[in-house]
Amino acid sequence: MSDEVTPTFPWPSYYGHFNFFEARMRGHGSVKAINANPNGVYDLTLTSGRLIRVFICECYSFGVAEYTEVTQKLGHLDAIIINSAWCGYTWDAKRTTRADKVGLYKIGDFMSALNKHNAWDHLNDAEKEKFAKEGWL
Repeated sequence: MSDEVTPTFPWPSYYGHFNFFEARMRGHGSVKAINANPNGVYDLTLTSGRLIRVFICECYSFGVAEYTEVTQKLGHLDAIIINSAWCGYTWDAKRTTRADKVGLYKIGDFMSALNKHNAWDHLNDAEKEKFAKEGWL
């Protein structure tokens, strides 16, 4: 018997599914269709006809290293959703993804961003305040 632990990527859902995310997307007026792929990746077709490739993450703290790993393993993404109330992301990750025109959000902010053409550019009020204070806008 081996004591070797097989690392899992991406960080699997605590519940083994992404039902909450799927239900929110099915109920969103801007989402026409949702297609689940392996590894927590979804293709969303918006009512505008635009396709958005989304990665759902439930890691405790999503930083630049996690972003680099995700994009190396999964390729291009349009959005990364932190799908857990107890998880979050770093300011550096938000700045890096935004510079790459990739949205990084908690689920509620993603719901708002879906209504914008440049969804990756969306900032919530706290983020706007922090970005302004730091001179990042």
